[in-house]
Amino acid sequence: MNILLIAPPIENKVKYFHGWQLSVSDYGSFPPLGLLYIATYLKRNMPEANLKLIDSVPEKAGYPEIEDAIRDFHPDIVGISAFTICLVDVLRVARLAKKINNNIHVCVGGPHLSVYPKQTLAQAEVDSIIIGEGEYVFLELARQAKAGKIIGGVNGLYLKADLKTSDFKKADIVDIDKLPFFDLSFIRKDIYYSTVGRQRNVITLLTSRGCPYQCTFCDVPCKTFRGRKIDNMLEEIKLRLSQGYREIFFYDDTFNITTERVIDLSQRIIDDKLIFDWSFRGRVNTLSYQMLEIAKRAGCRRIHFGIETATNEGLAEIKKGTTVEQVKDALSWCRQLRIKTIGDFIIGLPFEKSRKDVIANINRLMEFAPDYGQFNFLQPLPGTEIYESGVRQGIIDPMKWENFTMFPSADFTPPLWTQYLSRADLADLLYYAYRKYYIRPGYILNTLASLRTASELKRFVKGGLKILFKC
Repeated sequence: MNILLIAPPIENKVKYFHGWQLSVSDYGSFPPLGLLYIATYLKRNMPEANLKLIDSVPEKAGYPEIEDAIRDFHPDIVGISAFTICLVDVLRVARLAKKINNNIHVCVGGPHLSVYPKQTLAQAEVDSIIIGEGEYVFLELARQAKAGKIIGGVNGLYLKADLKTSDFKKADIVDIDKLPFFDLSFIRKDIYYSTVGRQRNVITLLTSRGCPYQCTFCDVPCKTFRGRKIDNMLEEIKLRLSQGYREIFFYDDTFNITTERVIDLSQRIIDDKLIFDWSFRGRVNTLSYQMLEIAKRAGCRRIHFGIETATNEGLAEIKKGTTVEQVKDALSWCRQLRIKTIGDFIIGLPFEKSRKDVIANINRLMEFAPDYGQFNFLQPLPGTEIYESGVRQGIIDPMKWENFTMFPSADFTPPLWTQYLSRADLADLLYYAYRKYYIRPGYILNTLASLRTASELKRFVKGGLKILFKC
């Protein structure tokens, strides 16, 4: 069996507007963890299979390179990870595989399938889809292919014959401690980085899956939280340190699901005398000063907070489950402990009815003063509560995304929440927010004084020039 896994190019990624905006590489480049876990699980349970993984964007692999790889590797199965906004490229890779050899079995998985399974399965170049977490399911697909006939019959795996069903169920893994640590031999270590990282090479780890919170704008497909045991987490941390990494980004949807979880891990890191920098994505309502203090001693250098908006009324409307007071406490404690913070903000939420409202919110967000601000406009994504609300109110045409998933086109323009602000208004306000936040003499001087490495300085200057000159 030859099995080729592909994270496709993003040459035809959906654009919400044309003009200045940050690109994927401006935030960093991180390994394709979903495909890595699948490849590693296959390697453990089907060692006789030949496996190859292409991570197109950081490898700078365009369609000519992908075509060469398919021709040289002669895959029996091509597995493609799919995000809805990259669907044009997903299907272009699938068509390319079929053009080379129509007998190649093309399987598509990833977040897109949680919302649009039938539309994807109906595409001529797609033979099967996987909904949910794919490690166990993809292994079964490979075993059936090796046996000579793919018959399906596995929860989460659907074939063309299943187009008649309306009962698409996703596959979830209850005990994620049973999964092997992902194998780095499938990727190049030197092409991944974090824009805000202290080290050149940063490794991303998942210590949990799923998020139980109900934020109206969030499209996380699994709401059931499953965390790894501390011993399991420590074992992987030690492995990554032995592989030469000195900075780890815990990429969980919600790393600090409880304060106790972070305290326990931090204490074990200290007890085992492990020296490395680490950061995580977290929430302001599930931390304490005690947690932050021990995390700092264990090497925590940065926390990414989803702040979203700056009033208690707004936070309640988007069901964030946090308060302004909790935001202020979290950022204040981090400043006291010299833990860097990143605040994620959303502009153009439904309760912002004018440019004046958005600018007032941006000004409030600046008063929170995290070390870095990441701004985006509201993207009402299918499958989210805020999207369904827009459909009910007639603000969003549900057929726009539906038609795109059935007939993907590179010139597709997705719907936005334009009840009060136009697409052009939102684009202008996004640029305004970044300039307002970063082009401040005091902010620039303080940030320059806090930089410790040449790579940090290089990334800071590059980001500043992009914002200043719209490049």
